[in-house]
Amino acid sequence: MLKIGVIGLGDIAQKAYLPVIGRKDVDVHLFTRNEEKLSGLADQYRFPHRHETIDSLLQAGIQGAFVHTSTASHYHIVEQLLLNNIHVYVDKPVTYDFGSTEKLLTIANKKGLALMAGFNRRYAPAYANLKKLENANMLIMQKNRRSLPADVRTFVFDDFIHVIDTLLSLFPHAIEHLTVSGRKTSDGLLHHVVVQFYSADGTIAIGIMNRDAGTVEERLDIFTSEEKRTVLNVNEVFVTRDRHETRVTTSDWESTLHKRGFEQIVEAFLQRVRTNSSSPQLHDEILHTHEICERVVDCLIRR
Repeated sequence: MLKIGVIGLGDIAQKAYLPVIGRKDVDVHLFTRNEEKLSGLADQYRFPHRHETIDSLLQAGIQGAFVHTSTASHYHIVEQLLLNNIHVYVDKPVTYDFGSTEKLLTIANKKGLALMAGFNRRYAPAYANLKKLENANMLIMQKNRRSLPADVRTFVFDDFIHVIDTLLSLFPHAIEHLTVSGRKTSDGLLHHVVVQFYSADGTIAIGIMNRDAGTVEERLDIFTSEEKRTVLNVNEVFVTRDRHETRVTTSDWESTLHKRGFEQIVEAFLQRVRTNSSSPQLHDEILHTHEICERVVDCLIRR
């Protein structure tokens, strides 16, 4: 049976990962320094293995680990796991800058280990099915939040990265030209950002985030000469041809975690661990996303 570590037991681990991992046939080892949280969640899921130090977790012989700690701690933890020949799944972003993310991916490639980032939207059925749509000529994605401006790097790497990664996964072209615009206030906080990718054939992808909006929402529109498809809040899909709009229904039995891609991405990582395999192509895609984020940050800071 696979031995899998879970490092960090905050909100994202509790809402999106433990409910999925708890249903898998794996030997789960939990680690957090919060003894009360460690004990409570281990009891809730009947996980017998509890660790209060990383060294204890490593000595348990885990083969893969999910890292759900703060982004600032990712580099040290992920590096330690990789150097101990452990496959790693880490929440996005891998780190807050392109250079350190590249170093970690280089280690993973040299050791033949999987290093996956938590880009669950790539696995969400509503988004994944859009890849089957041929000859798209324009993509527009928005992800907005209510009254939540932030410093530029945090804004882009912690949140806007989902927009960038989703667009890159659906934009099958080399980026010939990239433009960035945004609104910063005198205190250095970024309120909104717009990024545009252009390909040589004229296809365009536009990513928008307004963290000073009056609502929380996510929307993706993808256009071809025949139709428009719209995905709302990751799971609702609408197809518009001419002026006729049709809602694409899904099974009422599908869980929210399935619709948002968490079940699928967890299984994809566990399969990597089972087969003890790496994915250089996936590593390149993760690196590309972080590279574009770094370019966006540079453009915004220079303004």
